[in-house]
Amino acid sequence: MHDVRDKVIIATKFGFKNGKNTDGLDSRPERIRQVAENSLRYLQTDYIDLFYQHRVDPNVLIEDVAGTVKDLIAEGKVKHFGMSEAGVQSIRRAHVVQPVADLLGR
Repeated sequence: MHDVRDKVIIATKFGFKNGKNTDGLDSRPERIRQVAENSLRYLQTDYIDLFYQHRVDPNVLIEDVAGTVKDLIAEGKVKHFGMSEAGVQSIRRAHVVQPVADLLGR
């Protein structure tokens, strides 16, 4: 992967308990960090180009989600923040904290 890293874009998602949609949502900051670290290790890379929240978690403030991704960006582990299946208000609130670079629709 290292010899082609600058030629590919890596996008991955976070937001499910145990990585399974059947187990429910989990976008707590500690889970976001765990998913990021695991992805970096599994993919053998230093950074994720695009890190998406799979679905908005109603139990976690979107500002906390965006803030956690913002911290990962500041640490150089993530380049851009994306959201999937998010409503307009969630996108706007997240964007205030960390600009949203990409959206995936419903």
